[in-house]
Amino acid sequence: MVFRNLIKKQSLIYGTLLLSLTSLALPAVAVTVDASYMYTLSDFTGPIINGGGALYVDKQRNEAYVLYQNIVTVFNNCGLEVYRFGDNKNLGQIRDLAVEQDGSILLLSYNDIGDKFEVIRCNFQGDPKAKLAVTGLPSGFKAFQPNRLAYREGQIYLADIDNLLVVVIDGKGNVKRSLDLFTLLELEEKQRNNTLIDGFSVDTDGSVLFTLPVLFSAYRVTLEGKVASFGQPGSLPGKFGVVSGIIADNRGNYLVADKLKCVIAVFDKDFNFLKEFGHRGKEEGNLIVPLQLAIDGNDRVYVVQSGNRGVSVFRMQYSN
Repeated sequence: MVFRNLIKKQSLIYGTLLLSLTSLALPAVAVTVDASYMYTLSDFTGPIINGGGALYVDKQRNEAYVLYQNIVTVFNNCGLEVYRFGDNKNLGQIRDLAVEQDGSILLLSYNDIGDKFEVIRCNFQGDPKAKLAVTGLPSGFKAFQPNRLAYREGQIYLADIDNLLVVVIDGKGNVKRSLDLFTLLELEEKQRNNTLIDGFSVDTDGSVLFTLPVLFSAYRVTLEGKVASFGQPGSLPGKFGVVSGIIADNRGNYLVADKLKCVIAVFDKDFNFLKEFGHRGKEEGNLIVPLQLAIDGNDRVYVVQSGNRGVSVFRMQYSN
């Protein structure tokens, strides 16, 4: 019996060792990423050309919403305009937008004077149904003037890109979380006036994603205040010129728009560089000063550009 147990134990050890050596011998499976140009958002007369604007893509319905000069244009799953609104004076000066799970549209808007903001909930036609008064702001957020809005699973994110402040509210306007990004990043006071957020979005786990062009960096900050960042200045692939929009794709990679290099850079979940696509030019598939980014549920990336280029749509492709 003792001899039999000894043989059994040795076999287990040898088996484990062989498995370990086999694992070491196998090369790591590399994931490759690519992107191909599909089309530009259009109406029935052709591509809609504009010079920027806010962008939101409803992943549940694969519809795109573009805000430009206070008009919201809605595009269907094929990239064609199906509806527009915004000339209603009750909507004020619209700064940003998002779509809730039930299809209601959220607008971040200011009054005509521009000193008071509110979140307006509209139906699918853009008719205002309710106004959310934000309550419970921390004492240090008295100067809070949000310019960006994002939505994820019942939570509404408002970002003041000038003062690096973010609050998360529920569907009734109650503040649930607040982030002073300037403090969390441990920036020096002398940097306050020229350190502004450009790109802003929300990760799949609810973390805040944003870029700071003056620091050539992109950031991920959890709602608990844990900070992670990546980025280095330079002209080589994977380096940053002037960073802008940032999003997470459906596989956990990060896409960052670079206004200077006119590319979209792709990084994996550990911030390792994978790919650049776009590149400067006026041909289809090229980019002119890419700004905001969004992605739908079918791995299509929407890129807002300057220079009357409109919104280009690319298909992300992944392979092992």
